[in-house]
Amino acid sequence: MGQQQILLLVVSVIIVVLAITIGIDMFAANSKTSNRDSVVSELNNLGTLAIQFYKKPSSLGGGNSSFTSWNIPAKMDSTSNGIYSVSCTNINAMITGFGQEEGNDGTNPIEMVAVVTSGGIVINVVN
Repeated sequence: MGQQQILLLVVSVIIVVLAITIGIDMFAANSKTSNRDSVVSELNNLGTLAIQFYKKPSSLGGGNSSFTSWNIPAKMDSTSNGIYSVSCTNINAMITGFGQEEGNDGTNPIEMVAVVTSGGIVINVVN
């Protein structure tokens, strides 16, 4: 092989390694964004269930204008996207969701809190 062919081979290897590295970084970023969006979606779904419970009369299995006895349904407290827990009072339910990917700090998982009231759902990013 001539020097020109070896130089082209080295340049080609560098370009391929660079392309693979960029692809891996893009995949990781997309994975975090996807998990964050999924946790938000599931928090919205759980918040909607809590509001339905709040508005239902107790004779129909609801809370009769209270969140106090609402619990996350058994099959929804842990999903492929995250793990969810709830803390309820009379006037609101706080649903915490932990995602499967690293959060903004780079060490702890994604964490979001949904504050559910009779008027709606507000989601705050913790990490």
